[in-house]
Amino acid sequence: MPATIKIGIEQVKELINQFSNEEKEELARYLDKITMKERFEKFLSSKKDIPLTYEEITEEVEKVRSQRYK
Repeated sequence: MPATIKIGIEQVKELINQFSNEEKEELARYLDKITMKERFEKFLSSKKDIPLTYEEITEEVEKVRSQRYK
């Protein structure tokens, strides 16, 4: 049986403050990854007249990223 612990947001913040900048950046990327689709869908629902899908935006973002890192 896996162990679980209950910690509050302030405890999480204190823990994050102990991370190196690189670890904080990795965590930020992870959080973006797991929340991006939901945030994008919420944005789209507030802007019904935008004729773009999440997949189209993702494709364009990937193109820009690959150009930047060449």
